[in-house]
Amino acid sequence: MDSGRFAESQKTGGASNADHAVQGTSNDAAVSRESAARLGYIEDPFIGYFVRPPQRRAPLINRGTFCRFHGVQNAMCQFAQALNATSSAPSLPDAAGPGQIVVLGAGFDTSYFILEREGLGVGRFFEIDFAEITAKKAATIYRHQPLKSLLPKDTKVALGGSELHSSRYSLISGDLREFRSQIVPKLVENGFDCSQPTLFLSECVLIYLDPQYSDEIIDWVTEAVANAAILTYEQIRPDDRFGQMMIENLRARQLELRGLHAHPTLESTSHRFLTRGWHASTAIDLADYHDRCIDDAERARLASLEFLDEWEEFTLLAQHYAFTFAHSKDAEPFSMLNPLQ
Repeated sequence: MDSGRFAESQKTGGASNADHAVQGTSNDAAVSRESAARLGYIEDPFIGYFVRPPQRRAPLINRGTFCRFHGVQNAMCQFAQALNATSSAPSLPDAAGPGQIVVLGAGFDTSYFILEREGLGVGRFFEIDFAEITAKKAATIYRHQPLKSLLPKDTKVALGGSELHSSRYSLISGDLREFRSQIVPKLVENGFDCSQPTLFLSECVLIYLDPQYSDEIIDWVTEAVANAAILTYEQIRPDDRFGQMMIENLRARQLELRGLHAHPTLESTSHRFLTRGWHASTAIDLADYHDRCIDDAERARLASLEFLDEWEEFTLLAQHYAFTFAHSKDAEPFSMLNPLQ
């Protein structure tokens, strides 16, 4: 349960202290994910390549990381399976098929490699982050054969090592505050197809943008991509005691939740998509997701890994994070997706 991905800064021509602080949260997320993977909460054989040295997180953080991972992987797998169920085209190696996934503020996320390993790769997979992060990610991928071997054979290195591009996978550098002017042209140049079903993923990203920037991203998707869905994972409930403490702790690290007060509740995070022309939207906090979307057998397995004696603290923490899933129209494959149940 990391702190987020992007923060607003003064446009001074270089990265601000706030931007550097936000870039550091990609390491926080990777450390938590590696801890959960090493202890058996999640299956991610790739995250360890991005974490040196490994650190063991507290049981409540490991449990929260599991829930976050479960929700995101569930959505991607459902999406890929739905595409496979509705597509009659043969699957060819390194050939773009149906469907696209776009990860906003990807950091050191390894979802592309997990999907490829499981045979669930989609037509195109795009990752976007600051150039400082994408350069580190690209270098790590090329240093480790288990990662590099899952890239399409036509992968090329670009922009001094800060980007990777191929027929199916692109690692794109850029600032989401310049989405229309900077990111969209790079997406289109590298094969993004507005006519394809597209799943957007945003884990603690939009909430760190000033609402004018996050709304611009959502509005562009609404206007340009007829068959789109988005899954967000963000903080909520800023006004209670825990929420205020969360905000102050982040401010001490020069991190501001600029979108939190604009969309502070489950209802408001869902409503923002409905008011911007999306067909359907639903939201659930992480505590309810843990209780309703993780089956009994899986919760029993988690209990066998570590003893969690901080249930009240876990519940309180989890109530301040939420998944929101929205899709643009009631059409395949999104009518088949139900990642929050």
